[in-house]
Amino acid sequence: MDTGLALKRLEAYLDEKQLVSKGDKLVLGVSGGADSTALLYLFVQLRPKLDLSLLAVHVNHQLRAEESDADETAVKKLCLAWNVPLIVRKIKIGNQASLEDQARKARFKVFDEVMANYHYDKIALAHHREDQAETVLINLLRGSGINGLAGIKPQSGIVIHPLLGFSRSELEKLLSQKTIGWQTDNSNQDNSFTRNRIRNDLLPKLRSEYNPSLNDHLCSLAEIFLQVEQLMTIRSRQQQRRHTLESSPARQILEIEPLLKLSQVERYYIFRHAFRVISQKETDFMASHVNAIDEILQSQGSKVISLPHGVKVHKIYGELCFSRETPRTEVQETSMEIDTDRARAVFGNYRFTFRYVRNLPAPPEPENQHLQIIIDAEKINTPFTIRFRQPGDRFIPFGMNQFKKLKEFFIDEKVPKFERDLIPILDDGEKIFWIVGLRIDNRVRRDEGSSRFLHIVAEPLHVKPNRAIHKKKRGNYESDEL
Repeated sequence: MDTGLALKRLEAYLDEKQLVSKGDKLVLGVSGGADSTALLYLFVQLRPKLDLSLLAVHVNHQLRAEESDADETAVKKLCLAWNVPLIVRKIKIGNQASLEDQARKARFKVFDEVMANYHYDKIALAHHREDQAETVLINLLRGSGINGLAGIKPQSGIVIHPLLGFSRSELEKLLSQKTIGWQTDNSNQDNSFTRNRIRNDLLPKLRSEYNPSLNDHLCSLAEIFLQVEQLMTIRSRQQQRRHTLESSPARQILEIEPLLKLSQVERYYIFRHAFRVISQKETDFMASHVNAIDEILQSQGSKVISLPHGVKVHKIYGELCFSRETPRTEVQETSMEIDTDRARAVFGNYRFTFRYVRNLPAPPEPENQHLQIIIDAEKINTPFTIRFRQPGDRFIPFGMNQFKKLKEFFIDEKVPKFERDLIPILDDGEKIFWIVGLRIDNRVRRDEGSSRFLHIVAEPLHVKPNRAIHKKKRGNYESDEL
């Protein structure tokens, strides 16, 4: 292949996919094989025209003894001849289990370190059309969804794949014409690796016996699914904004009811976005993870599951929360004293409001009943305490006349174990009088003789404060604050 034609095709692809801008600083992954050598050569030719800053990175996995060292030496010679700065990292892979995956993760760890230390813009890798065809077929066999069938994307975060428009033979012809040598990795013939079996056995058989143009068809399929992926991503972002209750790098909280009305495909993209925000990773969210999340959405009670990279998904009431760990309170104190002068407090995952009144307040809206109580203020001691549960806690649940252990109460109410330590408890030193969101103690219930009331509202922290509750009201439920 002529260098001029190759550069024209490369520039057209870079422009079409908006992969590189003038003045970019690029890290090039160079193994020494034909594809990465061609990548290095082509970008050296483009360097003056696009005012590029190039930095080559070679990762020596030390898996092939002298051959690995020969690769390193070859890359050093090329970079010296073409005036490209080079960073070499020698790494060791632990064992033979998942060797390909370990090597990939080790390489990207090196790339991440280089990007952090040298502040380059993008990482360019040398995957070509055969790599694309192999990836699509592998993902198809694995049962991947739209994202997997889109194959290797032209750009994924800061990683770009500028050679996807070239075949392996075209790159080798380009190097041969310029008498540029390259290294051969004999481990590519080892069919104990899945990708090698597909490359060396399955794909050739499919091409010879079923479709000689299979590679082209698989690459076209990837392009179609990439467009579908982009459209679904745009649509899911719109849905995401509508159904997100809280969005931060630490926590993504979604409303469950509208999620259940969406298709599983739409939920996949919404969940994947939440996962990526928390994990800061572009990969490792699979269809199996969506199925697991869907299972807890359809189940009764609160649940928690673990995803890769330390991400937890917990279903609590009508909310689905993605976070780095099992939900914990935002305030670390284990108790807080509340005296009669205090109107507001934040404890655990809740914002509390306290009002002492002479006239009975308006009853709470049905959907908020579990987070509001109106009790007889004369039946509690002050100051009282907000705290978390302790061994031996017991109370007399509303409507009962006998004590019940708090642990047994939680079991009967089907409160998940991980949630029990997060539920605030109001204790006046003599008795527990409210298990927040669940039940008051029968001893503080108001009756015909009640003349002074305590109105307590608990709002989850992610809900915008409802300040209207602090206004004086007039009418059938006139309420005068003391």
